[in-house]
Amino acid sequence: MKTVIRDQADRTILVVDDERSVRNILERYLSQMGYSCVTAESGSEALEKLQKYSCALALCDIKMPGMDGIELLKRIKEYDEDIAVVMVTAVGKRETAVEAMREGAYDYLIKPLHLEEVLISVQRALENRRLTLERKDYQQNLERKVRERTKELEQKHQELQRLFISAIESIVLVLQAKDEDTEDHSRRVSTYATTIARRLSLPDEEVENIRLAGVLHDIGKVGTSESILNKPGELTDEEGSQIRSHPLIAASILEPIAPLKGIIPYIRHVHEAYNGRGYPDGLKGEEIPLGARIITVADAFDAMTSPRPYRPAWDTDAVLAHLKEEAGKQFDPGVVEAFLEVYRG
Repeated sequence: MKTVIRDQADRTILVVDDERSVRNILERYLSQMGYSCVTAESGSEALEKLQKYSCALALCDIKMPGMDGIELLKRIKEYDEDIAVVMVTAVGKRETAVEAMREGAYDYLIKPLHLEEVLISVQRALENRRLTLERKDYQQNLERKVRERTKELEQKHQELQRLFISAIESIVLVLQAKDEDTEDHSRRVSTYATTIARRLSLPDEEVENIRLAGVLHDIGKVGTSESILNKPGELTDEEGSQIRSHPLIAASILEPIAPLKGIIPYIRHVHEAYNGRGYPDGLKGEEIPLGARIITVADAFDAMTSPRPYRPAWDTDAVLAHLKEEAGKQFDPGVVEAFLEVYRG
């Protein structure tokens, strides 16, 4: 971990050369030009100095005993890719210098060194480093702002969606109040269905979809007259047909509402039967969405244990026995079993 000197970090230069005279000349000259210099006579010493000093640029000789300049360049870039590196090579070693450029060096100088050229190369390398760091900082800040804004918009979207769905639920419950015998039916069905879904260890998102579908499963009845919903006697064929159309009406009502598209199949198929003798599409078995199979059992239990204009409420034990008897016929056996388990504790 870097320690130290941060006051002139952007103007601190690491000079690496195995010749003392070269190190001394470069250190003296660059110091006169306003830079802070750190020197090392070998690659290993240079890496040690990088651990202690925060350097913006390394001026490295290529030909050194032990670790050569190319290997040092690689190690420097592994340590901190933002350190600018200028390589120094002897005449006739241009190929090596080109290799250094491929490894990430910014520039190379040829010995014998001309100090003015050294200064120009150092200035350009540091300016390039400054621009690179500014670009990275801008990009990182931009990416952070985009992430924050995206998260903020997603949170607002989710909140608006929750408010919208809550408003739909409230409207539906108010509309259902016109059926005086089933005013709280949807709430109870939703509660039973949610309990079954949790017993079946469904994901939280799916449990929530089933809960919402339970609340909205009778929304199609808003298109059915109150006289039919509250009729104390037997329904005519035409009246029965109107009642049986409510899943399709519900689907058509909910279809334009994008956040509710996922639950429409649960509501459309809530009156399908496991043996294929239900409506509106005559689906059977696992062709029926699981959410619909769950709500079917919850709906049947609450309907039978609640009084209706045309009959009194069933005894609870009789309803539970009926569910068991119809498992595999009207109802999904696994859903019935899960309901019985949670109901009986």
